[in-house]
Amino acid sequence: MKTLSAGDALTDRAVDWIVLLTSGRASDRDRQRFEHWLASHPDNARAWAEVDGLMQQPLSRLRDATREAPGPARAARTALLQANGVNRRRVLKLAMLMAGVGVGALVTDRYVPLAGLSATYSTRTGERRTYALADGSVLTLNARSAADVHYDDAQRTVVLRQGGLYADAHADARPFVVRTRHGEVTAAAARLSISQFDGYSVACALQDALTLRPRRGDAMELLQGASAAFDGDRAWAREDTAQAGWRSGILSVRDTRLEEVVEQLRAYQAGLIRVSPEVAALRVFGVFPLDDPRRALEALGDTLPIRVHRYGPWMTLVDAA
Repeated sequence: MKTLSAGDALTDRAVDWIVLLTSGRASDRDRQRFEHWLASHPDNARAWAEVDGLMQQPLSRLRDATREAPGPARAARTALLQANGVNRRRVLKLAMLMAGVGVGALVTDRYVPLAGLSATYSTRTGERRTYALADGSVLTLNARSAADVHYDDAQRTVVLRQGGLYADAHADARPFVVRTRHGEVTAAAARLSISQFDGYSVACALQDALTLRPRRGDAMELLQGASAAFDGDRAWAREDTAQAGWRSGILSVRDTRLEEVVEQLRAYQAGLIRVSPEVAALRVFGVFPLDDPRRALEALGDTLPIRVHRYGPWMTLVDAA
């Protein structure tokens, strides 16, 4: 007979909690018991973060692991969304096993992003680093960022895998190109800042002009001092131009979604920060300290109709007040 390890037992308990809390039958007493359990030990918060991550972004890790077999991934996702009670519990356990992601890997990734281990340059949580490139250009990576650099006779290419970068591109016969998952930013000699988020990227022309080319949309010229965002289909102007303040540990935003602000704070906190859908679209104005995300979240709580709940060092939930 198999004996459950401490990690298995915690995962089982976390799954039990999420089944209860999503069943529609949880009482106020149940929620109080859950919050007490979550805050009573960091290991509980870690186990919850892993299981809750699968619920909030259903089977994302499984989907990434099964790109060559999309049929099974779709079937598993459908099963998770439609299951309830003990069936959902079984699907969650199966998903975690198939994804091959354990609590240990999740915690490790929060300190050292696993996606950046094979990149040319990368940074850890809370770390900013500057690199000198072969042509004399300078590249600075924001926290939890990763980039590959490829130079050839035709162009100088920087592939931003995740996070954000600042580049001081020196004059050269070859164009300087920064590629994100949403498209490309091209310059000759320029200073530029680019941040990549899940659904779009943001570019700022700090000195000289840039050209934005969404993967499928029309190109857009970005004049010095201007900012723009782009996804795979189009580019559009942005009002916030302080996109490189992170180099000095400052996050300055103007009319920016709360979800995007928190995404930038996540790069500086090892514990998870989750934002509820009800407050994700709130607009934020202000200047916040990146190197002290706890203080930044407190400032957000003072100026927005939100509540910030902390469950030990590993989990922070941002919800409606």
